[in-house]
Amino acid sequence: MQQLIWLVAIAGALVAFAFAIGALIATVRKKSIATSAFAVALLASLLILAFGVRHNIVLIAGDIVACVVAIRILKATTRNKDHASEIVRLSATHMVLLAGTFLFVIPFAWLVSTSLKSDDEQAVFPPVWIPTQQILVHSVKRPDGTSGRLSTLKDGTKVVEFEELPSGDIKVAPLMEDGNVDKSKVTTATRSELTKVRRIEPRWMNYVEALMYLPPETYYGWTFLKNSLILTILSVLGTVLSSSMVAYSFARLKWPGREGWFKVMLATMMIPGAVTLMPQFLIFRSLGWIDTLRPLWVPAFFGSAFNIFLLRQFFLGIPNELEDAAKIDGCGPFTTYWKVMLPQVKPALAAIAIMAVLAAWNNFQGPLIYLSSPEQMPMAYGLQLYQQDHAGEPGLMMAASTMVVLPIVVLFFFSQRYFIEGVSLSGLGGR
Repeated sequence: MQQLIWLVAIAGALVAFAFAIGALIATVRKKSIATSAFAVALLASLLILAFGVRHNIVLIAGDIVACVVAIRILKATTRNKDHASEIVRLSATHMVLLAGTFLFVIPFAWLVSTSLKSDDEQAVFPPVWIPTQQILVHSVKRPDGTSGRLSTLKDGTKVVEFEELPSGDIKVAPLMEDGNVDKSKVTTATRSELTKVRRIEPRWMNYVEALMYLPPETYYGWTFLKNSLILTILSVLGTVLSSSMVAYSFARLKWPGREGWFKVMLATMMIPGAVTLMPQFLIFRSLGWIDTLRPLWVPAFFGSAFNIFLLRQFFLGIPNELEDAAKIDGCGPFTTYWKVMLPQVKPALAAIAIMAVLAAWNNFQGPLIYLSSPEQMPMAYGLQLYQQDHAGEPGLMMAASTMVVLPIVVLFFFSQRYFIEGVSLSGLGGR
């Protein structure tokens, strides 16, 4: 019963937040400073109530009061009931989108956070989100040459750890005000008796060590990066050129059997990749391409059924007058395709290019089948080999994974507008 009441309280809090945010938006649009301040105070009170109250009945009562007050503000600052409902609906929609964004960001935030943690923070629960490191006392040296580490005893005394004994105990000495230790008061303590004094400090050396531990023949990962860039550039170039030319032929040129061959091309989308895997391997082996990069980028120059269909939808939407004007100016089919048609389908080309980059950069199955030499491996395959060697070092693994995934995140961040525009305008966005 208590769980059900808590669910009702949480649902009521979400509804109250939607009304409170809607009230704040309405007051800001009306440029009423006093009412806006009151709406801000209402939202702040609701936040304190939601995260500070431990009794579900009190939370439900607070939700009801907040909803009533927010509705009064909406009535006073909106034109009519429909206007108020629209603002509340938009507020609720943005709340859901922000919550979804937060959920999707959590794995990436955990990846970056773990890549910057020291070893003693890797496996703690609850997990540490902001990386910290134990404060070092550089005036004291340990037997291995590193600096002493600052800790506190249970009574609050600050001590410096300067030697670990074979028994597991730790030699400590009190820290004096001048930054030195009182060696006349050296004692031993167990790890449970010590509390590490930490400060917020990411461990950037994880990235350096992740590169240093790579095989020497990879030149600290430059070989993996070079191969990935070669595959990505050639795959994007081949995909864009071949798919756009075939799509232009299906959309704008008239030739016998065009519709039938287009249906055959669409039918190839229903063939699973596992069916053609062995024939492709036998073809590439007969050509002597095994353990080279050619099997990974040459197929891109033969087009893709999905990309051809996507571009065909764009080409069909281009007015015929542009093509007729090009013919009057003396342009042939290829010149019309290159100078008139391609500039009109830039959003679709951008979408295809981004998808090709993602496919080539993250391709793991292809290198696993066709490559065996370390100097031919791209970053995706190299990361898998790195995981086999350093699976017990999560900091280094997460640092390597961050370096592999970061270029794709940056690319999508700057090109997401073109990607979404290309997919939505082609009719594949649910319209």
